Amino acid sequence: MEFNLGIANFILSLVSFIVLVIYAYFTYLLAKDTTEPNVSFVFSQSIPFSSHLNFDIVNKSKVEVESWGKLWAKNKNNLFQFKDGFYGNKHSWILQPFTQGFGHFELKDLKNKENISLDNFVQSKKISSMSFFFQIKYRKIGSLFWKKSTPQKFAYDFDKNLFWLNV
Repeated sequence: MEFNLGIANFILSLVSFIVLVIYAYFTYLLAKDTTEPNVSFVFSQSIPFSSHLNFDIVNKSKVEVESWGKLWAKNKNNLFQFKDGFYGNKHSWILQPFTQGFGHFELKDLKNKENISLDNFVQSKKISSMSFFFQIKYRKIGSLFWKKSTPQKFAYDFDKNLFWLNV
């Protein structure tokens, strides 16, 4: 059997080209990852056994981001939410690369469309605990494309003043 040097060179060139394309693709993915916005958040009780909650948001990317938040609770047809500010999806936060922002709010201050606070509603209906949700949307400054987090479900027991992530 005769060895053809031309075919061997062609196969070697083709394999080298394929390896180069794969290398270039993965290099592109690594470079792109550093310019993609990545934001996360966490809630905690500011004082144990209190409905006053702390909020921390972290920009984990190398780009400046604009973020918006929305907090709401729902009981049957009653929707409770903030009507203004960051938690009401009315004001954004600008976060520099690798920085953290923080805020706080009183969960019982959520109001429905009749302007009844969540605290008054819970007391009048004798509800012991309620779920509430929080979602952020964010984008790289100057971008037209938004990323949204999945709405995170939390729960608060009004009788025991306990707060937890409701999974």
